[in-house]
Amino acid sequence: MPRGGVVHLGGTFEEIAAAELDVLRGRMPPRPSVLVGQQYLADPTRSAHGINPVWAYAHVPHGYPGDATVAIARQIERFAPGFGERVVNTRVRDVAGMERHNPNYVGGDINVGANSGWQLAMRPRLGLDPYATGVPGVYLCSSATPPGPGVHGMGGYNAARSALRSLGASDPVVRTG
Repeated sequence: MPRGGVVHLGGTFEEIAAAELDVLRGRMPPRPSVLVGQQYLADPTRSAHGINPVWAYAHVPHGYPGDATVAIARQIERFAPGFGERVVNTRVRDVAGMERHNPNYVGGDINVGANSGWQLAMRPRLGLDPYATGVPGVYLCSSATPPGPGVHGMGGYNAARSALRSLGASDPVVRTG
């Protein structure tokens, strides 16, 4: 797969649109939109002995009771032939498991509510600093904060920057490579 921290797999525009329409109508698409996380590319300490952790999830209907594992694996294999042969272990969390893991993920929805333009800009509340709660030392850092879901890690990064600014510290230096 490309060397991106998060890779979106969906095919052509028409395939993605059809899959998302299925989800909207409550049907599991045969070729769902899949996101694959390869965080070890930014943090090599996540890998050990040549084994690299990868996570993936698919867009499924709200509250989907089924298991999307096979559909996800097929979609990854479609774009990264041989991927399945390299898998040494899996751990699956279904929609209900997502909600148990984080009660904000109602019905398994990692978007944490509306994903409208207004919500993406002003979530979770209106304010100049969406990470500050108004309680000293308490900050929000989840997919409910800008830039929103699908921009993995940035809510936490931005909340940390907000906290550092409130302490009078400068922005952190990010080193790559």
